[in-house]
Amino acid sequence: MSESTPRFGAAMDIRFETDVESFVAFLTDAGLEHVELRAGYLDVREDGPDPRTLRTVADEYDVTYSVHAPHLDVAPGAINDHVRSGVVEATTDALEFAAAIDAVGVVVHGGGARTRYPTRVREYVRSQAVETLRACARRAADVDVPLCLENQRCKSDVRRFTATPDRLASFLEDVGVGSDALRITLDVGHAKASDVEYERFVDRFEDRIHLVHLHDNDGETDAHDPLPSFRSVAADVGAPYNVLEMKSRADIERSL
Repeated sequence: MSESTPRFGAAMDIRFETDVESFVAFLTDAGLEHVELRAGYLDVREDGPDPRTLRTVADEYDVTYSVHAPHLDVAPGAINDHVRSGVVEATTDALEFAAAIDAVGVVVHGGGARTRYPTRVREYVRSQAVETLRACARRAADVDVPLCLENQRCKSDVRRFTATPDRLASFLEDVGVGSDALRITLDVGHAKASDVEYERFVDRFEDRIHLVHLHDNDGETDAHDPLPSFRSVAADVGAPYNVLEMKSRADIERSL
């Protein structure tokens, strides 16, 4: 497979009761060649694989990896700086783990601020999130694994800092780290649930989109439903790595 040929795969959800190698075998039997390892899946397992084992699996099955940094119980814009420092540490740990398994990128969220907070508080939360992403992106440059900032979906009670193309562009500008180290994960399901056409992100960011998360919903909830049209959507985006983000193996099969 040439470097220019896009790769397709799927993410290991925290609900999956399976080991990495059997999941990789399932994907490759289905004609896929990429797996996204999610921190939530790895963190709750005592039998989590070590980097050497993962590299062996990748070589045996000819797959590539991406890593989703911790996002459950994680707030990049935490007001308490001790808590925020913990988010930086957890994300940089994910970057170092990704480098150890030759992963192609690390997905990260930008966070948001509760809309019920006063403006000065929301602005402070955003500035904290910018500092978090800046520190993590600099570490990404050090380990030579791109950090891929994901567009999160809009919610009425939270102003997500990356939910629209304008917000994402403003956030990236404030972080101020180059596109080699800080790229984008386009989540088409989050865009749909935010009433934003994913093509708007493609038009705005083009080659900076490194990973795509592929799933569907009813336009209101973040259901992570199957997406049988995923290959045509991926063709619209043109990113090198494309990840089905489903809640079960059966949903992956329905997409295929």
